[in-house]
Amino acid sequence: MIYLWLILVVVVCYFIGNVSFARVFAKAFKHEDITQKGSGNPGMMNMLRVYGIGYALLTLLFDALKAGVSALICGYIFAPYGFFELAFFVAGTSVVVGHIFPVIYKFKGGKGVASLFGLFMFSPLWYVGLIMFIVCAIFLYFVDYAFIASHIFVFSLGVAWIIRLAILQPMWWWICIILIAFNLILCLIMHRSNIVRFVKGAENVTNFKEKVNKLFRKKEKVDHVEIKPEKEIVISEAEQKQAEEEAKREKEKQQEVQLNSSEDDKKEN
Repeated sequence: MIYLWLILVVVVCYFIGNVSFARVFAKAFKHEDITQKGSGNPGMMNMLRVYGIGYALLTLLFDALKAGVSALICGYIFAPYGFFELAFFVAGTSVVVGHIFPVIYKFKGGKGVASLFGLFMFSPLWYVGLIMFIVCAIFLYFVDYAFIASHIFVFSLGVAWIIRLAILQPMWWWICIILIAFNLILCLIMHRSNIVRFVKGAENVTNFKEKVNKLFRKKEKVDHVEIKPEKEIVISEAEQKQAEEEAKREKEKQQEVQLNSSEDDKKEN
């Protein structure tokens, strides 16, 4: 009966993986089709190239959540039966496959890195994932080849999990290792064109360093906008007030002149 429930997990999580947040956010916020922009890949890295860091992080967050939360929920549902690790990786792998080969988009999906990121970040080895995420972000800042940074993260977490499973040996641990290896191989296959372009010296860069520097430059400009406009407003108000007073005095003089002239006319008459 447990195995029938696991089959249901595969089906449900596959369709959860079909949700393409890169497409959703590009359509909702930019009214564009991300598959017609940049590399055409509906994933986090293409969102970074086309729309910048903000949209890339938003896509990474939601693609990570759909894999990580799904795997974690399924893991805890099956934990009382001793199947936490098995259910966790069955669910997570199903989401990744659904993300890469979504039936609702004619099997044209992303490359699965963001979903794998979520799978590892929501696992019991989340602290290793956090450390490697920072390391890979620094690597990307200086090297600027996104697919290399992605593979460093995915393979380091994959190896860490294989070591953990081999040591603890939970129920069906060897199937979990097969699923992890499947994900790593699938990740390599999906990035084969990037590897070929890199070998030829024609791989696309993300300009990550430039985007980060631009983000901080914008913040500095916002912080230093002050005082000058306020000063100009104060001066213009003072000048306006002075002009009004001068106009008032001029008007009073004219009225006084008219009054004197009318009195002179009366005396002459």
